[in-house]
Amino acid sequence: MFEPFEAAVAFTPLILYLICLAAIRVSGKAWVTTGGRDTAAVLSAICGLVVVGPMELFFPKATAYLLGPWVWVPLLLLYFLFGCLLIINSRSKLVVYGRTSDALFSALVRATNAIDTTAVVDHEQHQVYLPQVNAHLRLDATPGHDCISVLAFEPALSDAFWRSLRIHLKKEIRLTSPPYPRRGWAAMGLAVVMLFWLIQYAAEEPSRMVDGFRDWLIR
Repeated sequence: MFEPFEAAVAFTPLILYLICLAAIRVSGKAWVTTGGRDTAAVLSAICGLVVVGPMELFFPKATAYLLGPWVWVPLLLLYFLFGCLLIINSRSKLVVYGRTSDALFSALVRATNAIDTTAVVDHEQHQVYLPQVNAHLRLDATPGHDCISVLAFEPALSDAFWRSLRIHLKKEIRLTSPPYPRRGWAAMGLAVVMLFWLIQYAAEEPSRMVDGFRDWLIR
């Protein structure tokens, strides 16, 4: 289905993403990031698939005749700008990997108390209200999963609030325990299998890898 070079371009970013994400979950550590950074990581993971898919399908051959290999600069810049547009227009939130909803909510309660001592907690709905900030926070989670989003009902909370919440949440989440059994083994196994297949596929005929790279640049 893919030539060796195309397979390397398509799957290398995805494999690296899966390995990093699985390593965090298997190690028992928690990773707290923003929604924009999480979206950027996903876009980086699928960039290879986009290059060998839509970019190849709608490749501007006339422009490539004029620019040569430099035609990839505007194409990749267009994808970068599209990613920036998605991130800018995405909803503000925090994303946490490596903790279940119960463990994360206990850390969230302590983090919000550090920001607003009058915070009102709803344990049944996994929601917290901060009167001084006028913010209602909730967890967007599936029971048993260890990838959880912290969302706000208000769409226009300041970046300073989210920055403060992230700092306090990272501090408090260190006091929680990782889920048992650990998640991430399936993703790690899939990434290792994909990496082994990719190396074996590329090593079978190295000349095809070189030819594929040459054909990819020179149209």
